[in-house]
Amino acid sequence: MLITDSQRTALQTLIELTANGRALQFEHDNPKRAEELKELVARHKELGERRTEAAAVVEGHQQAIDEATRLIEAQRSKIEKKTAELNDGTGLTSRDMVNLQEEIAGHEARISELEESQLDEMEKLEAAEGELAAVDDRIAEVTASGKEVQTAVKDRKAELRERIAENESAASGPRSEMPQQLLTAFDANVRQGGPGAALLTGPNCQACGQEIGGAVWHGMLGADANETYECEECEAVLLRRS
Repeated sequence: MLITDSQRTALQTLIELTANGRALQFEHDNPKRAEELKELVARHKELGERRTEAAAVVEGHQQAIDEATRLIEAQRSKIEKKTAELNDGTGLTSRDMVNLQEEIAGHEARISELEESQLDEMEKLEAAEGELAAVDDRIAEVTASGKEVQTAVKDRKAELRERIAENESAASGPRSEMPQQLLTAFDANVRQGGPGAALLTGPNCQACGQEIGGAVWHGMLGADANETYECEECEAVLLRRS
């Protein structure tokens, strides 16, 4: 199909706008920082699992401390009871008194063991709480970074949608100048994933790379520069570069 100079200009403009629109749409659908956001989400999940583990360690030490406190109180209660019996002395033989003293000493020794164990657990608890706090700080950092990237992606997508709309609006003018038959072929190629049309710089389709036969190419070279063709392979509209 032979087109006019103005239609040639319109076609060239439409080729550029279509390519630009496709690039904009690709970035919109595949944000440049999407991988970064994905990594942050994975990191946040990993830290969440670490926090669960760290919190369990803290809880374990706290339970051990509470249990030690309960056992110490029980031992002191026994000491108090035995001491009262010893001080009262009613009906006690010398042997009974010795036994009570030994029992009291045993309870006191047990308290010392429990207090030592409790102190060890307290030290471990302090370290575990420090680790938990460090994980919480890291989670806060990753969360803040994630929100920043998420906002940036959202804002960029909004900007790209505006630019895509502007690009489509800019294409309406050139489209209105195109012959309907040519426009139909152009749109059909775009739907198939092609560029719609391409400018030939040599004997190969610039849309799909298909080689153009020598006789056909020489025929194109001898024809009007505004003559359009259709690629036999991809059906893109072809126009020889003037």
